[in-house]
Amino acid sequence: MKVGIRTNKLKNGFSYTVFLDYGIVNGHRKREPLETYSNKKDAQNYQAKVQTEINNNTFIHIPDITFSEAIDEWMENYVANECELNTAESYRTINEKYLKPILGHIPFKIISSPKGIDIINDYYNYIRFELNNQTDPKTNEPLKNLSYSSAKHHRAQISGIFTYFMKNKKIIDNISKNTTIPKDNNEKLKDIIIDDIESVGDDTLLEDEQSLTPKQAVSILNLFMNTSMMVPVALAMFLGLRRSETCGLLKSKLDKENRRITINASRVRCGNNEIYKKRNKNKSSSRILYLPKILMDIILLDEKRQEKNKLIFGENYIDSKFLCVMDDGHAINVDYISHKFKSEFDKFIENEKEKAIENNTKFDFPYITYHKLRHLNITALLENGAELVDVQKNAGHSVINTTMHYTHQYTENKKEIANKIDEVFSPYIQLK
Repeated sequence: MKVGIRTNKLKNGFSYTVFLDYGIVNGHRKREPLETYSNKKDAQNYQAKVQTEINNNTFIHIPDITFSEAIDEWMENYVANECELNTAESYRTINEKYLKPILGHIPFKIISSPKGIDIINDYYNYIRFELNNQTDPKTNEPLKNLSYSSAKHHRAQISGIFTYFMKNKKIIDNISKNTTIPKDNNEKLKDIIIDDIESVGDDTLLEDEQSLTPKQAVSILNLFMNTSMMVPVALAMFLGLRRSETCGLLKSKLDKENRRITINASRVRCGNNEIYKKRNKNKSSSRILYLPKILMDIILLDEKRQEKNKLIFGENYIDSKFLCVMDDGHAINVDYISHKFKSEFDKFIENEKEKAIENNTKFDFPYITYHKLRHLNITALLENGAELVDVQKNAGHSVINTTMHYTHQYTENKKEIANKIDEVFSPYIQLK
Protein backbone atom coordinates (compact mmCIF):
# COMPACT_ATOMS: atom_id res chain seq x y z
CA MET A 1 0.00 0.00 0.00
CA LYS A 2 1.45 3.34 -1.10
CA VAL A 3 0.48 6.99 -0.62
CA GLY A 4 0.11 9.32 -3.59
CA ILE A 5 -0.97 12.88 -4.40
CA ARG A 6 -3.54 13.83 -7.00
CA THR A 7 -3.59 17.39 -8.36
CA ASN A 8 -7.08 18.82 -8.86
CA LYS A 9 -7.59 21.74 -11.24
CA LEU A 10 -9.92 24.40 -9.85
CA LYS A 11 -11.30 27.66 -11.29
CA ASN A 12 -8.90 29.65 -9.16
CA GLY A 13 -5.83 27.42 -8.93
CA PHE A 14 -5.27 23.87 -7.68
CA SER A 15 -5.95 21.55 -4.74
CA TYR A 16 -3.99 18.44 -3.75
CA THR A 17 -5.60 15.21 -2.58
CA VAL A 18 -3.54 12.67 -0.66
CA PHE A 19 -4.77 9.14 -1.39
CA LEU A 20 -4.02 5.53 -0.53
CA ASP A 21 -3.16 3.27 -3.44
CA TYR A 22 -4.08 -0.36 -2.65
CA GLY A 23 -3.00 -1.62 -6.07
CA ILE A 24 -5.20 -4.04 -8.04
CA VAL A 25 -8.16 -5.31 -5.98
CA ASN A 26 -10.72 -7.65 -7.59
CA GLY A 27 -9.43 -6.74 -11.06
CA HIS A 28 -9.58 -2.97 -10.53
CA ARG A 29 -7.15 -0.41 -9.20
CA LYS A 30 -8.35 0.72 -5.78
CA ARG A 31 -7.55 4.23 -4.53
CA GLU A 32 -9.00 5.87 -1.45
CA PRO A 33 -8.77 9.62 -0.74
CA LEU A 34 -7.50 10.69 2.69
CA GLU A 35 -7.21 14.50 2.89
CA THR A 36 -7.30 17.43 0.45
CA TYR A 37 -5.04 20.50 0.82
CA SER A 38 -4.86 23.84 -0.95
CA ASN A 39 -1.10 23.97 -0.40
CA LYS A 40 1.07 21.35 -2.15
CA LYS A 41 3.73 21.46 0.58
CA ASP A 42 1.14 20.57 3.23
CA ALA A 43 -0.07 17.68 1.09
CA GLN A 44 3.51 16.40 0.69
CA ASN A 45 4.14 16.61 4.44
CA TYR A 46 0.96 14.61 5.13
CA GLN A 47 1.91 12.11 2.42
CA ALA A 48 5.30 11.54 4.04
CA LYS A 49 3.73 11.19 7.51
CA VAL A 50 1.19 8.59 6.35
CA GLN A 51 3.77 6.63 4.36
CA THR A 52 6.04 6.48 7.41
CA GLU A 53 3.17 5.18 9.58
CA ILE A 54 2.36 2.56 6.93
CA ASN A 55 5.98 1.45 6.80
CA ASN A 56 6.04 1.21 10.61
CA ASN A 57 2.69 -0.63 10.65
CA THR A 58 1.13 2.09 12.84
CA PHE A 59 -1.16 3.78 10.31
CA ILE A 60 -4.88 3.85 11.17
CA HIS A 61 -7.37 5.13 8.63
CA ILE A 62 -11.05 5.01 9.49
CA PRO A 63 -12.87 4.83 6.15
CA ASP A 64 -15.48 7.48 5.34
CA ILE A 65 -18.34 4.99 4.99
CA THR A 66 -21.60 4.16 6.74
CA PHE A 67 -21.95 1.24 9.13
CA SER A 68 -24.05 -0.48 6.45
CA GLU A 69 -21.15 -0.22 4.00
CA ALA A 70 -18.78 -1.51 6.68
CA ILE A 71 -21.06 -4.53 7.15
CA ASP A 72 -20.98 -5.20 3.40
CA GLU A 73 -17.18 -5.03 3.34
CA TRP A 74 -16.94 -7.45 6.27
CA MET A 75 -19.38 -9.86 4.61
CA GLU A 76 -17.55 -9.72 1.27
CA ASN A 77 -13.95 -9.89 2.46
CA TYR A 78 -14.17 -11.93 5.67
CA VAL A 79 -17.42 -13.88 6.00
CA ALA A 80 -17.50 -15.05 2.37
CA ASN A 81 -13.97 -16.45 2.67
CA GLU A 82 -13.81 -17.69 6.26
CA CYS A 83 -17.31 -18.79 7.31
CA GLU A 84 -19.53 -21.72 6.39
CA LEU A 85 -22.68 -21.14 4.36
CA ASN A 86 -25.12 -21.57 7.24
CA THR A 87 -23.08 -19.22 9.44
CA ALA A 88 -22.93 -16.62 6.68
CA GLU A 89 -26.69 -16.92 6.20
CA SER A 90 -27.37 -16.31 9.90
CA TYR A 91 -25.13 -13.21 9.73
CA ARG A 92 -26.99 -12.01 6.65
CA THR A 93 -30.35 -12.39 8.40
CA ILE A 94 -29.24 -10.27 11.37
CA ASN A 95 -27.76 -7.69 9.01
CA GLU A 96 -30.84 -7.27 6.84
CA LYS A 97 -33.44 -7.56 9.59
CA TYR A 98 -31.81 -5.56 12.37
CA LEU A 99 -28.34 -4.04 12.01
CA LYS A 100 -28.73 -2.26 8.67
CA PRO A 101 -32.28 -0.89 9.18
CA ILE A 102 -31.49 0.36 12.68
CA LEU A 103 -27.79 1.29 12.64
CA GLY A 104 -26.80 1.18 8.97
CA HIS A 105 -27.09 4.93 8.29
CA ILE A 106 -24.62 5.90 11.05
CA PRO A 107 -21.12 6.92 9.85
CA PHE A 108 -18.60 4.20 10.65
CA LYS A 109 -16.26 6.81 12.15
CA ILE A 110 -18.90 7.54 14.79
CA ILE A 111 -20.21 4.05 15.62
CA SER A 112 -16.67 2.65 15.94
CA SER A 113 -15.56 5.49 18.23
CA PRO A 114 -16.21 5.79 21.99
CA LYS A 115 -19.43 7.63 21.08
CA GLY A 116 -20.62 4.36 19.56
CA ILE A 117 -20.82 2.69 22.98
CA ASP A 118 -24.00 4.59 23.86
CA ILE A 119 -25.40 4.07 20.36
CA ILE A 120 -24.90 0.31 20.51
CA ASN A 121 -26.23 0.11 24.08
CA ASP A 122 -29.38 1.90 22.89
CA TYR A 123 -29.60 -0.65 20.06
CA TYR A 124 -29.48 -3.55 22.53
CA ASN A 125 -32.21 -1.94 24.59
CA TYR A 126 -34.33 -1.46 21.46
CA ILE A 127 -34.10 -5.04 20.20
CA ARG A 128 -34.69 -6.43 23.69
CA PHE A 129 -37.63 -4.34 24.89
CA GLU A 130 -39.03 -2.13 22.10
CA LEU A 131 -39.44 -4.39 19.06
CA ASN A 132 -42.95 -5.57 19.92
CA ASN A 133 -45.53 -4.08 17.53
CA GLN A 134 -42.75 -3.09 15.10
CA THR A 135 -42.67 -4.62 11.59
CA ASP A 136 -39.91 -5.99 9.40
CA PRO A 137 -39.22 -3.25 6.79
CA LYS A 138 -38.88 -5.82 4.00
CA THR A 139 -41.58 -8.39 4.79
CA ASN A 140 -43.94 -6.23 6.89
CA GLU A 141 -44.13 -9.12 9.34
CA PRO A 142 -44.42 -8.24 13.05
CA LEU A 143 -41.21 -8.31 15.08
CA LYS A 144 -40.80 -9.57 18.63
CA ASN A 145 -38.49 -8.53 21.44
CA LEU A 146 -35.31 -10.61 21.40
CA SER A 147 -34.06 -12.75 24.26
CA TYR A 148 -30.83 -12.00 26.08
CA SER A 149 -29.08 -14.90 24.33
CA SER A 150 -30.22 -13.64 20.90
CA ALA A 151 -28.90 -10.17 21.69
CA LYS A 152 -25.56 -11.79 22.54
CA HIS A 153 -25.40 -13.05 18.94
CA HIS A 154 -25.86 -9.46 17.76
CA ARG A 155 -23.06 -8.25 20.02
CA ALA A 156 -20.77 -11.01 18.75
CA GLN A 157 -21.52 -10.00 15.18
CA ILE A 158 -20.84 -6.31 15.80
CA SER A 159 -17.63 -7.30 17.57
CA GLY A 160 -16.65 -9.43 14.58
CA ILE A 161 -17.10 -6.46 12.23
CA PHE A 162 -14.97 -4.19 14.43
CA THR A 163 -12.30 -6.89 14.82
CA TYR A 164 -12.04 -7.22 11.04
CA PHE A 165 -11.45 -3.47 10.65
CA MET A 166 -8.95 -3.47 13.54
CA LYS A 167 -6.89 -6.21 11.90
CA ASN A 168 -6.90 -4.18 8.70
CA LYS A 169 -5.63 -1.10 10.56
CA LYS A 170 -8.80 0.91 9.93
CA ILE A 171 -9.91 1.44 13.54
CA ILE A 172 -7.94 1.61 16.77
CA ASP A 173 -10.14 -0.31 19.19
CA ASN A 174 -13.11 -2.68 19.36
CA ILE A 175 -15.50 -0.59 21.45
CA SER A 176 -18.21 -3.28 21.40
CA LYS A 177 -16.34 -4.99 24.26
CA ASN A 178 -17.42 -2.06 26.46
CA THR A 179 -21.10 -2.36 25.59
CA THR A 180 -23.71 -3.97 27.85
CA ILE A 181 -26.84 -5.93 26.96
CA PRO A 182 -29.68 -5.01 29.34
CA LYS A 183 -31.54 -7.65 31.32
CA ASP A 184 -35.17 -7.79 32.44
CA ASN A 185 -36.07 -8.15 36.11
CA ASN A 186 -36.20 -11.95 36.06
CA GLU A 187 -32.76 -12.11 34.48
CA LYS A 188 -31.39 -9.67 37.03
CA LEU A 189 -32.70 -11.82 39.89
CA LYS A 190 -30.52 -14.70 38.73
CA ASP A 191 -27.32 -12.79 39.46
CA ILE A 192 -28.49 -10.28 42.04
CA ILE A 193 -26.16 -9.27 44.85
CA ILE A 194 -27.98 -9.18 48.17
CA ASP A 195 -26.82 -6.36 50.45
CA ASP A 196 -29.65 -6.35 53.02
CA ILE A 197 -30.46 -9.91 54.14
CA GLU A 198 -33.30 -8.66 56.37
CA SER A 199 -35.29 -7.54 53.33
CA VAL A 200 -34.94 -10.86 51.49
CA GLY A 201 -37.85 -13.29 51.46
CA ASP A 202 -37.51 -17.08 51.50
CA ASP A 203 -38.35 -17.26 47.79
CA THR A 204 -34.98 -15.73 46.87
CA LEU A 205 -32.94 -18.52 48.43
CA LEU A 206 -30.97 -20.41 45.82
CA GLU A 207 -31.72 -24.05 45.06
CA ASP A 208 -30.18 -26.53 42.65
CA GLU A 209 -31.66 -26.17 39.20
CA GLN A 210 -34.32 -28.80 38.62
CA SER A 211 -33.25 -31.29 35.99
CA LEU A 212 -34.90 -34.20 34.25
CA THR A 213 -34.53 -37.59 35.92
CA PRO A 214 -33.88 -40.74 33.85
CA LYS A 215 -37.36 -42.02 34.74
CA GLN A 216 -38.95 -38.79 33.51
CA ALA A 217 -36.83 -38.93 30.36
CA VAL A 218 -38.09 -42.42 29.54
CA SER A 219 -41.68 -41.25 29.96
CA ILE A 220 -40.92 -38.63 27.30
CA LEU A 221 -39.34 -41.22 25.02
CA ASN A 222 -42.53 -43.27 25.31
CA LEU A 223 -44.43 -40.37 23.74
CA PHE A 224 -42.55 -40.96 20.49
CA MET A 225 -42.23 -44.75 20.33
CA ASN A 226 -42.84 -46.20 16.85
CA THR A 227 -42.91 -42.74 15.25
CA SER A 228 -40.39 -40.85 13.11
CA MET A 229 -39.27 -39.03 16.27
CA MET A 230 -38.36 -42.20 18.20
CA VAL A 231 -34.74 -42.44 17.02
CA PRO A 232 -33.99 -38.67 17.17
CA VAL A 233 -35.22 -38.53 20.77
CA ALA A 234 -33.27 -41.65 21.71
CA LEU A 235 -30.08 -40.36 20.07
CA ALA A 236 -30.27 -37.12 22.07
CA MET A 237 -31.11 -38.96 25.28
CA PHE A 238 -28.66 -41.87 25.11
CA LEU A 239 -25.81 -40.42 23.02
CA GLY A 240 -26.19 -36.69 23.63
CA LEU A 241 -26.28 -35.86 19.92
CA ARG A 242 -27.10 -32.40 18.66
CA ARG A 243 -30.12 -31.92 16.42
CA SER A 244 -27.94 -31.16 13.39
CA GLU A 245 -25.84 -34.28 14.01
CA THR A 246 -28.93 -36.46 14.28
CA CYS A 247 -30.25 -35.16 10.97
CA GLY A 248 -26.89 -35.71 9.29
CA LEU A 249 -26.46 -39.37 10.28
CA LEU A 250 -26.21 -41.75 7.32
CA LYS A 251 -27.21 -45.41 7.56
CA SER A 252 -23.79 -46.31 6.21
CA LYS A 253 -22.16 -44.82 9.33
CA LEU A 254 -23.90 -47.35 11.59
CA ASP A 255 -21.81 -50.42 12.44
CA LYS A 256 -24.40 -52.86 13.80
CA GLU A 257 -21.97 -55.69 14.42
CA ASN A 258 -19.73 -53.62 16.69
CA ARG A 259 -22.62 -51.46 17.89
CA ARG A 260 -21.02 -48.14 17.10
CA ILE A 261 -21.68 -45.12 14.91
CA THR A 262 -19.51 -42.46 13.27
CA ILE A 263 -20.48 -38.83 13.84
CA ASN A 264 -18.74 -36.70 11.21
CA ALA A 265 -21.47 -34.82 9.33
CA SER A 266 -24.54 -32.68 9.98
CA ARG A 267 -27.54 -31.08 8.34
CA VAL A 268 -28.18 -27.44 9.18
CA ARG A 269 -30.50 -24.62 8.20
CA CYS A 270 -29.19 -22.19 5.58
CA GLY A 271 -31.82 -19.50 5.03
CA ASN A 272 -35.01 -21.28 3.99
CA ASN A 273 -33.10 -24.38 2.95
CA GLU A 274 -31.15 -27.18 4.58
CA ILE A 275 -27.61 -28.13 3.63
CA TYR A 276 -25.71 -31.34 4.30
CA LYS A 277 -22.18 -30.84 5.58
CA LYS A 278 -19.86 -33.77 4.84
CA ARG A 279 -17.70 -32.94 7.84
CA ASN A 280 -18.29 -31.11 11.09
CA LYS A 281 -16.81 -27.69 11.75
CA ASN A 282 -14.63 -28.72 14.70
CA LYS A 283 -12.40 -31.79 14.87
CA SER A 284 -13.81 -32.56 18.30
CA SER A 285 -17.32 -32.81 16.79
CA SER A 286 -16.21 -35.75 14.63
CA ARG A 287 -16.14 -38.88 16.75
CA ILE A 288 -17.00 -42.60 16.94
CA LEU A 289 -19.53 -43.50 19.64
CA TYR A 290 -20.47 -46.92 20.97
CA LEU A 291 -24.20 -47.52 21.30
CA PRO A 292 -25.95 -48.68 24.47
CA LYS A 293 -27.92 -51.87 23.83
CA ILE A 294 -31.19 -50.05 24.49
CA LEU A 295 -30.38 -47.56 21.73
CA MET A 296 -29.41 -50.32 19.30
CA ASP A 297 -32.73 -52.04 20.02
CA ILE A 298 -34.60 -48.80 19.28
CA ILE A 299 -32.77 -48.36 15.96
CA LEU A 300 -33.65 -51.95 14.97
CA LEU A 301 -37.26 -51.30 15.97
CA ASP A 302 -37.27 -48.24 13.74
CA GLU A 303 -36.06 -50.36 10.82
CA LYS A 304 -39.16 -52.50 11.26
CA ARG A 305 -41.26 -49.31 11.26
CA GLN A 306 -39.66 -48.28 7.97
CA GLU A 307 -40.31 -51.70 6.42
CA LYS A 308 -44.00 -51.43 7.32
CA ASN A 309 -44.14 -47.92 5.86
CA LYS A 310 -42.60 -49.14 2.61
CA LEU A 311 -45.59 -51.43 2.17
CA ILE A 312 -48.03 -48.66 3.09
CA PHE A 313 -46.56 -45.98 0.80
CA GLY A 314 -45.52 -48.31 -2.01
CA GLU A 315 -44.00 -46.42 -4.95
CA ASN A 316 -44.32 -43.16 -3.04
CA TYR A 317 -41.82 -44.32 -0.43
CA ILE A 318 -38.38 -42.69 -0.64
CA ASP A 319 -35.34 -44.87 0.12
CA SER A 320 -33.25 -42.29 1.93
CA LYS A 321 -29.60 -42.72 2.87
CA PHE A 322 -30.25 -40.97 6.18
CA LEU A 323 -30.80 -42.90 9.40
CA CYS A 324 -33.64 -40.74 10.73
CA VAL A 325 -36.55 -40.54 8.30
CA MET A 326 -40.20 -39.54 8.14
CA ASP A 327 -42.97 -42.07 7.53
CA ASP A 328 -42.61 -41.72 3.75
CA GLY A 329 -38.83 -42.24 3.89
CA HIS A 330 -37.79 -38.62 3.45
CA ALA A 331 -34.92 -37.47 5.64
CA ILE A 332 -36.28 -35.88 8.79
CA ASN A 333 -36.19 -32.08 8.77
CA VAL A 334 -34.02 -30.16 11.24
CA ASP A 335 -36.79 -27.79 12.32
CA TYR A 336 -39.34 -30.61 12.41
CA ILE A 337 -37.50 -32.25 15.30
CA SER A 338 -37.72 -29.16 17.52
CA HIS A 339 -41.27 -28.26 16.55
CA LYS A 340 -42.64 -31.80 16.86
CA PHE A 341 -40.93 -32.36 20.18
CA LYS A 342 -42.32 -29.10 21.58
CA SER A 343 -45.81 -29.84 20.32
CA GLU A 344 -46.00 -33.33 21.85
CA PHE A 345 -44.22 -32.33 25.05
CA ASP A 346 -46.58 -29.38 25.60
CA LYS A 347 -49.57 -31.75 25.33
CA PHE A 348 -47.91 -34.14 27.75
CA ILE A 349 -47.23 -31.39 30.29
CA GLU A 350 -50.85 -30.19 30.17
CA ASN A 351 -52.10 -33.73 30.77
CA GLU A 352 -49.69 -34.18 33.68
CA LYS A 353 -50.86 -30.92 35.24
CA GLU A 354 -54.49 -32.00 34.95
CA LYS A 355 -53.69 -35.35 36.58
CA ALA A 356 -51.92 -33.59 39.44
CA ILE A 357 -54.95 -31.35 40.02
CA GLU A 358 -57.37 -34.28 39.91
CA ASN A 359 -55.27 -36.35 42.33
CA ASN A 360 -54.45 -33.35 44.51
CA THR A 361 -50.73 -34.04 44.13
CA LYS A 362 -47.76 -31.77 43.50
CA PHE A 363 -46.85 -31.20 39.84
CA ASP A 364 -43.11 -31.81 39.58
CA PHE A 365 -41.97 -32.14 35.98
CA PRO A 366 -39.40 -29.70 34.53
CA TYR A 367 -40.13 -28.04 31.21
CA ILE A 368 -37.53 -29.04 28.65
CA THR A 369 -36.68 -28.66 24.98
CA TYR A 370 -35.27 -31.28 22.62
CA HIS A 371 -31.77 -29.89 23.12
CA LYS A 372 -32.02 -30.40 26.89
CA LEU A 373 -32.11 -34.15 26.29
CA ARG A 374 -28.47 -33.74 25.28
CA HIS A 375 -27.83 -31.96 28.58
CA LEU A 376 -29.49 -34.89 30.40
CA ASN A 377 -27.09 -37.33 28.75
CA ILE A 378 -24.00 -35.32 29.70
CA THR A 379 -25.16 -34.76 33.29
CA ALA A 380 -26.13 -38.43 33.74
CA LEU A 381 -22.68 -39.57 32.63
CA LEU A 382 -20.92 -37.17 34.98
CA GLU A 383 -23.15 -38.03 37.93
CA ASN A 384 -22.44 -41.72 37.47
CA GLY A 385 -18.69 -41.49 37.56
CA ALA A 386 -17.64 -40.95 33.95
CA GLU A 387 -14.37 -39.06 33.55
CA LEU A 388 -14.73 -35.41 32.55
CA VAL A 389 -12.38 -35.77 29.57
CA ASP A 390 -14.27 -38.84 28.31
CA VAL A 391 -17.60 -37.01 28.56
CA GLN A 392 -16.10 -34.05 26.70
CA LYS A 393 -15.07 -36.33 23.81
CA ASN A 394 -18.40 -38.14 23.84
CA ALA A 395 -20.33 -34.86 23.66
CA GLY A 396 -18.05 -33.38 20.99
CA HIS A 397 -17.17 -30.29 23.03
CA SER A 398 -14.18 -28.42 21.61
CA VAL A 399 -13.07 -27.24 25.07
CA ILE A 400 -13.44 -28.94 28.44
CA ASN A 401 -14.84 -25.76 30.04
CA THR A 402 -18.08 -26.37 28.13
CA THR A 403 -18.40 -29.81 29.69
CA MET A 404 -17.62 -28.42 33.13
CA HIS A 405 -20.75 -26.26 32.97
CA TYR A 406 -22.74 -29.43 33.65
CA THR A 407 -20.95 -30.25 36.88
CA HIS A 408 -23.12 -27.82 38.85
CA GLN A 409 -26.05 -30.24 38.56
CA TYR A 410 -24.56 -32.99 40.76
CA THR A 411 -27.45 -32.82 43.23
CA GLU A 412 -27.26 -36.45 44.36
CA ASN A 413 -23.47 -36.44 44.42
CA LYS A 414 -23.55 -33.31 46.57
CA LYS A 415 -25.77 -35.14 49.05
CA GLU A 416 -23.44 -38.13 49.00
CA ILE A 417 -20.46 -35.88 49.73
CA ALA A 418 -22.32 -34.48 52.74
CA ASN A 419 -23.02 -38.04 53.93
CA LYS A 420 -19.33 -38.92 53.55
CA ILE A 421 -18.38 -35.98 55.77
CA ASP A 422 -20.79 -37.31 58.41
CA GLU A 423 -19.22 -40.78 58.24
CA VAL A 424 -15.69 -39.43 58.61
CA PHE A 425 -16.19 -36.91 61.43
CA SER A 426 -19.33 -37.90 63.38
CA PRO A 427 -17.64 -40.64 65.48
CA TYR A 428 -15.23 -38.09 66.90
CA ILE A 429 -17.68 -35.31 67.69
CA GLN A 430 -19.85 -35.23 70.81
CA LEU A 431 -22.64 -32.67 70.71
CA LYS A 432 -24.32 -31.82 74.01
